[in-house]
Amino acid sequence: MNSFYLRIPFWLIIPLCFLVATSGGSSAEDRSEYGNPFTWVTVGQVKVKAEVVQSPPKLYLGLSHRKELPEGQGMLFVMPPKRVQRFCMRDMQFPLDFIWLVPGKVAGLARNVPADYQGAINSPEPVTHVLEVPAGFIDRYGIKVGDSAEW
Repeated sequence: MNSFYLRIPFWLIIPLCFLVATSGGSSAEDRSEYGNPFTWVTVGQVKVKAEVVQSPPKLYLGLSHRKELPEGQGMLFVMPPKRVQRFCMRDMQFPLDFIWLVPGKVAGLARNVPADYQGAINSPEPVTHVLEVPAGFIDRYGIKVGDSAEW
């Protein structure tokens, strides 16, 4: 049998397999400058490009130390267990809105939380996801508890 594949030196097969396996994966455009993957979250009728965080260090860091969160963007926290979630504004430099989510819907809202807020921000019921967006987002787009949510 006189095939091209039979003529490839064995030492070249592994690097070629690696290139093929990694070429279809996430590209730099699919990740934030912080290395977090992006996903689209639709809340009510509004789409948000959200960074996804789910590892303990990323959940702890969140948006801390950042200068801003551009309009139309957010951070989606994938919380390990479904429970009442407790957040804080540790080292924040701008105010946020919190959208508490369970699969398929908005479970709660926290509006215009100041960057220097010292208390805890708790979800009103057990949730699996939390979407942080720039302060004013909830009011600007008329987001309500019970609105549909997809990601």
